[in-house]
Amino acid sequence: MKRILTILIAVLIFTYVPLNADIELTAENTVVISNETDESFCRDFSIILKRLSLEWIVIESEIPEYVTDKNMIIIGGPNAEYTGDIVKRVLSWSEERYLRKNQYAVFEKENPWADNRVVYVCAGSDRLLTKRAAEEGISYIMQNVQDPEKWIVYPFDKWSSQKAQTYVETLQFIPDEELPKDDLEIDIEAEIPEYISLKEAQEDTEYLFYLLSHGYSGYEYFRTKGDFDQAKNNILEKLKANPVWSTQDFSQVIYDHLSFVHDGHFRVGYHWYHTHEDFWYNASHELEKTGGEYTFTADEAVWTVVTVNGQSPEEFVFPSLNARGKPVYILGVLSQYPPEPVILEATSGYEQKKLEIQFYRSDFTSEDIFSEDDYNGIPVVTMRTFFVTYTDELEQFLETAEPYKEEKYLILDIRGNEGGHSYWGETWVTTFTGEKPHWYFTFTELVSRTTLMGNINLFLTFSERNPKVDIFKTRLKYFEEEMDSFEMEPVPHWGSLYIPDLQLIPNTTTVIVLTDKDVMSAGEAFIGYLRQMENVIFVGENTYGGITFLPFTLHQLPHSKFPAHLACSLHVPADLEIIEERGFYPDLWVPADKALGYVVEAVETGTISAQVPLESLPAPSAGCGTILVIAVIVLYSILRKSGQ
Repeated sequence: MKRILTILIAVLIFTYVPLNADIELTAENTVVISNETDESFCRDFSIILKRLSLEWIVIESEIPEYVTDKNMIIIGGPNAEYTGDIVKRVLSWSEERYLRKNQYAVFEKENPWADNRVVYVCAGSDRLLTKRAAEEGISYIMQNVQDPEKWIVYPFDKWSSQKAQTYVETLQFIPDEELPKDDLEIDIEAEIPEYISLKEAQEDTEYLFYLLSHGYSGYEYFRTKGDFDQAKNNILEKLKANPVWSTQDFSQVIYDHLSFVHDGHFRVGYHWYHTHEDFWYNASHELEKTGGEYTFTADEAVWTVVTVNGQSPEEFVFPSLNARGKPVYILGVLSQYPPEPVILEATSGYEQKKLEIQFYRSDFTSEDIFSEDDYNGIPVVTMRTFFVTYTDELEQFLETAEPYKEEKYLILDIRGNEGGHSYWGETWVTTFTGEKPHWYFTFTELVSRTTLMGNINLFLTFSERNPKVDIFKTRLKYFEEEMDSFEMEPVPHWGSLYIPDLQLIPNTTTVIVLTDKDVMSAGEAFIGYLRQMENVIFVGENTYGGITFLPFTLHQLPHSKFPAHLACSLHVPADLEIIEERGFYPDLWVPADKALGYVVEAVETGTISAQVPLESLPAPSAGCGTILVIAVIVLYSILRKSGQ
């Protein structure tokens, strides 16, 4: 059986007579009106509508008196609850009839409540088409206003320089006198022994805590989460129990007492200090949201979710997609460990039922590094690393930016991208948009002999192990010169604070970015660049959350030879919210192993719609009508062949 073929035939009809030359639409004198169902659906499943800055009024009866003197954008069709009655009053019978035929439209009308005001009705025959009408209608309106930038909320919060500086200063610890350079060098060829003595373990512990206070950018932040001095004393006390320690056990003792450190790049010995809040889900019940209540269909009945584990279901519900690309809500939780099942209570009429909901985690893996594919006419670019050792693949990735910038859609699959160097993501966005994005994070660096030697150790090791990679030698030379400069005035300090001046970068291609829990470091930096672009939607799971404390430097404990990866910089997102271990959240939560297939279906069904290029919309001109109509006729044909 062949798959359903969906044909979209777009019909654009612009017939317009200016209602009044004096009518001016601004973000201050224009409101959005809808019922609760359309409001939540539009904001959960549309990027442009989610970011609309206009006052959004959810009505449960008539339009409030205090907004009748404003321009109105009414979202909802003739059959919509509450807004339907208002729409019928505004539209003609033929216009209303038109909307009942699997179509959507945007109508411009005189405001019946006030002079010199206008009403736009964005409506379709179902929720999805109503959303599409609202997206295209508002895009059209924004083309013809003087201050379109005021109509959209940035996808990032921007704080004042003073607030950012004040906050970051609370995270900066300035160390005291440092060890000489020779004591901070490492033995590149050293191997971890199987056992060390008590005295050696004690000396390694003292050295480790010196490194933390003098060479770790997260020291002050994690002092608010735990007590480093107490942790050191507890480790030293624990070590007294044995005269000899296996290095495995010694690493575990350190880990047990530094458990308050949660850093995606932090490593001591055999342990990494990061536990991710994974996305656990159950999609067996596809939920809809109507009038603020979540419902699902089972046993030929519609059930309303009352509680989940005795709590509001809102805490357990995520906007998602199903296998057919349709917008749905699914149940889920974010948890570092496998969560216990929850009890869902639902009612249908006088009936009640309780369901035990077990949560699952996706298991996405891929051997691809780079690929360039086409899924039913939708280009897909895959890039799973930014490590410089994959230079050939990375160069191919950069070459994809230019040819796809004019496409309606582009899927960027970065699932599993564990980072490397942010240059590649920054350069791709620059080529794709023609504008260089800013580093997304407020940034400051700890400059000390300890951090500089950590960088020298790191790039010396990289150079020895990768002699053909010139950038490692370049970076090694750079830090050696920085060390020479520092030794002229050896005072530990924090470098100047970088606060990005983030602005939205114009982009008309609908870029769909697939993410999962393994996207980290430079992979998350790439997301920071992409978040500055217009018309980008993130689908999948929350990222790793390993971007705050980086890049890491390399030290070595003297006896156990444990590697110690300690970050030397702080990177705080524009909203000053630490995202370590939880990462960036997607717009639509889809299990990572299903994300690509579901997104392709979502594009084909119109759930994820292409951005209407504002400059391509014709400006209003004199004509014979009084309405603007943007209509789409959707034709479905099913092709079936048996036995093939």
